[in-house]
Amino acid sequence: MKENPTLELDSPIIDIEVKELLSRGAEAEIWRVNWFGRDAVVKKRVKKGYRHPRLDDNIRKSRIKKEVKLMVLARSAGVPVPIIYDLRLEDKTMIIQYFNGLRVMDAINDGYEVDLKTIGKHIGRLHKAGVTHGDLTTSNILFSPESENFCFIDFSLGEQESSIEDMGVDLHLMREALISVHDNPLELYEEVLEGYREVFNGAEGTIERVKKIESRGRYQ
Repeated sequence: MKENPTLELDSPIIDIEVKELLSRGAEAEIWRVNWFGRDAVVKKRVKKGYRHPRLDDNIRKSRIKKEVKLMVLARSAGVPVPIIYDLRLEDKTMIIQYFNGLRVMDAINDGYEVDLKTIGKHIGRLHKAGVTHGDLTTSNILFSPESENFCFIDFSLGEQESSIEDMGVDLHLMREALISVHDNPLELYEEVLEGYREVFNGAEGTIERVKKIESRGRYQ
């Protein structure tokens, strides 16, 4: 019988109750917790045994700091992201708000009316601020059917002061995500672009770059 996984930290977190492991990937563990009475999430950057311990420590600290900074910039630009409650650099961990919702991918497939135009506006605000997500798919945007609110998650591959290529990759990933799992994906993508154009003056340049990215992929 398998033992339940445990959240292992170098120093204890005060007043925390671990509820469940939400996901465990190559780079991070995501835990749902109760923290000071709040429904929250702990994201912990995991150790890499193949790296020198000091190098590994520095890389994980740098990446968790970068992700927090990108989330702060995104929120300042008007993009819905989880509230950051705490950053614990020594544990390479952050504690953030738990958003009770479905992945946009699942919400669409379950028949919910998801406002893709609003998602496009949020992407436009993000890019207007010079920030890219880096893994912008319908799995990394959450949707609450009750409130109809969105929440963008997992900025671990994002960039600040992004190039038009970075922005094009964001839109390309969104387009590919829609094509891979949804009916009428190009119609959905056009809804995203409609909102994107409304808030970002550089939209047409980014959309043209998406076409170049797709062309490179076809001829590789």
